[in-house]
Amino acid sequence: VNVDTSPSPEEEEFDILVIGGGATGAGVALDAVTRGLKTGLVEKFDFSSGTSSRSTKLIHGGVRYLQKAIFNLDREQYKMVKEALAERANLLQIAPHLANPFPIMLPVYKWWQLPYYWAGIKMYDVVAGRQVLKPSYILSKNKALELFPMLKRDQLTGALVYYDGQHDDARMNISMAITAVRYGASCTNYVEVVEMLHGEDENGKETVCGARVRDRMTGREFDIKAKSVVNATGPYTDSIRTMGQDGVRKICQPSSGVHVVLPDYYSPENMGLLDPSTSDGRVIFFLPWQKVTLA
Repeated sequence: VNVDTSPSPEEEEFDILVIGGGATGAGVALDAVTRGLKTGLVEKFDFSSGTSSRSTKLIHGGVRYLQKAIFNLDREQYKMVKEALAERANLLQIAPHLANPFPIMLPVYKWWQLPYYWAGIKMYDVVAGRQVLKPSYILSKNKALELFPMLKRDQLTGALVYYDGQHDDARMNISMAITAVRYGASCTNYVEVVEMLHGEDENGKETVCGARVRDRMTGREFDIKAKSVVNATGPYTDSIRTMGQDGVRKICQPSSGVHVVLPDYYSPENMGLLDPSTSDGRVIFFLPWQKVTLA
């Protein structure tokens, strides 16, 4: 949806112009406009059309990071988990229509792993403190196979279930953009930055003072002036940076991550699976989402 606001962007100077309508860009725009700054945002495609709608949909504190924090006595890892768990609780509180507690099953294939994993998951609950969603618990082998019959029946010993959060990342992104507009921001999708505008500050130093943009629906180009510009374009970061300064060194090295969409029968409707013991040593998730399974 293209949100029209008045006056039009080319008729005013913004305090801040945000390039990129993903979660980061929409979050920056919302933060800026609620601080009283005149805020504009442009997005080349649609809000949350890129990375911000391609997540696992999980809001997690990081069970594996907690493991590293304990075994490596890493205080920074522990603080990161603690902060993530607090943010998880905050998100579930402020957006219950988009986020909910979500159970995840952890299969156990050796008898000695059961107390080991149980201690780790209980530590996860303890670190969450009063913000724990629901207590973790143990599942029998038969119950685990009933939920996920594709598990290795002859090797399975049992399973553990712990709770993290699940949310609709795309709707969350759009909600932030809509909220920013309600506070007075100008947020427009299908508007592409084609050139950065340059001027001089009070010391005569060249500075970025806005952007020339193209409406991808009509092809019309116009200038948007701004006192500051925020680059929130994710993997397109360097393409915007090179517009702002010729010969600038690239800082972004994109990496590819893949999620496979499987039929819904790979997971029950209300339970996810985390398998930390795959044949190639990587961790794999099976997560139900809108009548399919994400892996």
